Amino acid sequence: MTLGIVKRSEDDLAGWLATEAGFITGLCTYDGEPIDLEPYQLEFLRNRGRFRWVTKSRQVGFSFLMALEALARCHLRENHTSVFVSYNLDDAKEKVLLARQVYEELPLAYQKRLVVDSKTELAFESSGAHRKLSRILSVPSKAPRGKKGDIYLDELAHYVNDREVYRGSTALILRSAGQLTGCSTPLGRRGVFWEIAAEELRKYPHHTRQDVPWWLCRFFATDPRAAAHGAPDLTTEERVAQFGKPTIVEQFESLALEDFQQELEGRFVDESYSFYPYDLILPNTSDDVALADDFTDIPEPQGRIVAGFDVGRTRDRSELAVFEEYGGRFTCRLLRSYSEAPFGEQEADLRRLMEVLPVARLSIDRSGIGMNLAENLARDFPQAVAESFTNEAKERWATDFKITLQRREIAMPRNRDLVAQIHAIKKRVTAAGKVAFDAERTARGGHADRFWAVALACQRERAAPRGAGTEIGVRVIG
Repeated sequence: MTLGIVKRSEDDLAGWLATEAGFITGLCTYDGEPIDLEPYQLEFLRNRGRFRWVTKSRQVGFSFLMALEALARCHLRENHTSVFVSYNLDDAKEKVLLARQVYEELPLAYQKRLVVDSKTELAFESSGAHRKLSRILSVPSKAPRGKKGDIYLDELAHYVNDREVYRGSTALILRSAGQLTGCSTPLGRRGVFWEIAAEELRKYPHHTRQDVPWWLCRFFATDPRAAAHGAPDLTTEERVAQFGKPTIVEQFESLALEDFQQELEGRFVDESYSFYPYDLILPNTSDDVALADDFTDIPEPQGRIVAGFDVGRTRDRSELAVFEEYGGRFTCRLLRSYSEAPFGEQEADLRRLMEVLPVARLSIDRSGIGMNLAENLARDFPQAVAESFTNEAKERWATDFKITLQRREIAMPRNRDLVAQIHAIKKRVTAAGKVAFDAERTARGGHADRFWAVALACQRERAAPRGAGTEIGVRVIG
């Protein structure tokens, strides 16, 4: 039997449209299509708690939902302000862009007049006598100041200064009726987002919590209603097999188990297995690091250009990392992937790199399939260095990179894939008693190939050993 919902009167309809859920589903469209909210999205909109805390899977629609809620409140309320704090500047702009597009598609009779329209702010003027403004503001990960209203901390677990942002945000709702929303995928058992979500260190009684794993989303699960009851009692492998659509099965086969559980199941994975904890990586990332699209776009360097190239072909991608070293500090200038590209194309591109830029050193993996490529370039370019990926060499590069992170001597882009690859590196002891560094191989992502390209580029340069004496480390200039 199919049940239909019938509005009994105009008052019922008006009352429904005066709610965020009614405004969004009754009036809003996106790309010309009506917006159909998931049950967990409706639950979020109904939550009137002062502190909303959402632990979520990636790609389940919360950034979009928060932009919709902010737009609805700006139209349903007078003098309302919604402030978005995002992981980086691009994400901050995306919230405003989403709200702007949905606003454009609103029926004219329900639109407030748009009086401020920028990449990081929208302001709407009411039609009343006092012409009050309601605003949507969006900033990268920093504590908002002096802007009372609703605060949305999107992907809070990934902020470098998460505790400072959270502390500054709580002050803004002290004297207003605003809500503070923390919404994020996990990033290890660390930081203020984990502390509040898990309450393992102490209780946070005023925060309401909502968990949204992949199996609650109709785009990922074959039967979200059945999965809501049955999936929590299954193992990850079992619920993917029973409820996962092909996109989820593909992700499961392409990620290490811990990464899949963290990114898509909302699990706070113990990061003790990683050689590079997030607290070590994140302070070395910044929105200020702008990557070039091509070698010709890299500005004239003040220091030395150093690069690393990890060779892949059939199972993995080849990865190139280009850095500028100046005053003992490495700044990332370009990252490039070569997915199943013929070796001839890879070699031609590396030759162009050497011709376009004053490269002081290009370290190339010469192990296995990379041998011919490395030998060709080393023959024609004295600054090309063929590197052997032995356990001893990888231990040296991994340790050098950790020291560089600890000393804050590297600047990398705020890129989630790069951070994830660095964090994926594990230190283990082999059956032969030797130390080995590597990441679990995935179906598509190789085994942290981009990390090794970065580590090769940023290695500490050493002189060749002299006889049987002690190795002496020197800095090679030129």
